[in-house]
Amino acid sequence: MNMYEVSGALLLASALTLASAPASAASEAGQDICSARFRGTPQQQVEAMRLPVQEAIETLDNARIDLPSPSLPSGNINYLSINPSFAEQTDKVCVLGYFELWRNNSYSTLPLLVDHVAVVDSPNPHDAARPIATTRIYFRTPKIEEFSNAGDLKGSWVFWNRHQPLRLKIAAFDYEDGQRGHVYFGREMKLTVSGKTSSMAAALLFTAGCYLLAAAAIPALGSNGAQPPPGWRQRWHRLLPWYITGSGGHASLSQMQMLLFTLIVATLLFYQWLRTGLLQELSTDLLYLIGISTAGTAGSQITSSIKKELEPQLYAYVQQLGWFTAPLTGAHARASAAELLQTDKRFDIYKFQMLVFTVVIAAYVIASGADALGNIQISATLLTLMGMSQGAYVGGHAASDQLSPLEDQLTGMRDLQQRYQASTDMRVSEELRRRFQLAAAQAGMMFSRIFPRTLPDYMLDMPLDAAPPAPPAQESA
Repeated sequence: MNMYEVSGALLLASALTLASAPASAASEAGQDICSARFRGTPQQQVEAMRLPVQEAIETLDNARIDLPSPSLPSGNINYLSINPSFAEQTDKVCVLGYFELWRNNSYSTLPLLVDHVAVVDSPNPHDAARPIATTRIYFRTPKIEEFSNAGDLKGSWVFWNRHQPLRLKIAAFDYEDGQRGHVYFGREMKLTVSGKTSSMAAALLFTAGCYLLAAAAIPALGSNGAQPPPGWRQRWHRLLPWYITGSGGHASLSQMQMLLFTLIVATLLFYQWLRTGLLQELSTDLLYLIGISTAGTAGSQITSSIKKELEPQLYAYVQQLGWFTAPLTGAHARASAAELLQTDKRFDIYKFQMLVFTVVIAAYVIASGADALGNIQISATLLTLMGMSQGAYVGGHAASDQLSPLEDQLTGMRDLQQRYQASTDMRVSEELRRRFQLAAAQAGMMFSRIFPRTLPDYMLDMPLDAAPPAPPAQESA
């Protein structure tokens, strides 16, 4: 063979090698699609797995596949439950699949991104003592905006397009020593995917509606109990949280805490319902938190009601004075944000402690509950601190005895009135009357602070029926 013949043979061999290279690479990629070494664009991955997935779908199997909810939240980790369980060793399982979005007479695909495969115990409806082993395939649900044919939905996924149908083609194979083995199952499924932005917007509207409903249920009373003029300041004042939760003209931190936790949990429940189509269960820690908040509010109200019970004799005396017939003070007209941290117009460290823990836990619940309310875990230490804070608040509220000073003041007023009635000296009677007015002014302030009544000035004067007897007339000589 001469030199020209050798050169021609080499060129022919090179050409044949180059011509067969793409087919060989495609075959290698198709065989190695389960391997972590496989890399490529999303479309290359879909093309590489399309044929083995379709062959697995056409294979008969007895697998039952269940979804965790009617709608899968986009961008989150979700799972498929397969019964009976097929994976004894999850590291020897290869899961392939891809999503299809049909829209505007065209379709786009994205590969299935598997997070992990696990075997869990599921409840047995026939025998609770013997759970059923179930294989779960955890995967990331894609966002609709990630598909190439969803251009009209990008940035403007409106409420009526909140749920979008997808097709999922998925298959599972035995995988060992770099080779795919027998097929476990193959299935083509229809899924519904929900958008995050629209669900969040609808949940915020739900929260605003509930808050406005609570604000509308509060009567707009002025300081004298009459309807205030319909100005914009009065309308804005009714939307303040300490106005809504105010009681007896004073802001209530425990009631505002209960309002805050109620709105947060209800909003997250509504949001998850929009995302999944189900009302999720609340975690045990979250139930403990709500219970602590409810117990704190109830305990504060109980201690307030107990402290308003005067002794029977003094209660009858106050009735004789007519103080319980005084006009009611506007229940919410004077409520202010400063009163959330004050008791008797003084800074209350118990309220401050409870407010700090409330803000921290509320922020944590909002951040954690956006994915699953059933998985919220609050440390036992933090729950204990919250309970101690509530206990200190209620205990401090109960310990701040305002009733005993009022009862002492009323007892002094009653003694002065009795001495005034028995006096026959005009100068002594005038002095006793002056002392009675001073004592009544102090008792009136205490009474108005405990009982929401506004005492007019004439109720602080000596009662008319308490006039001393007239001095006896002197006989003429």
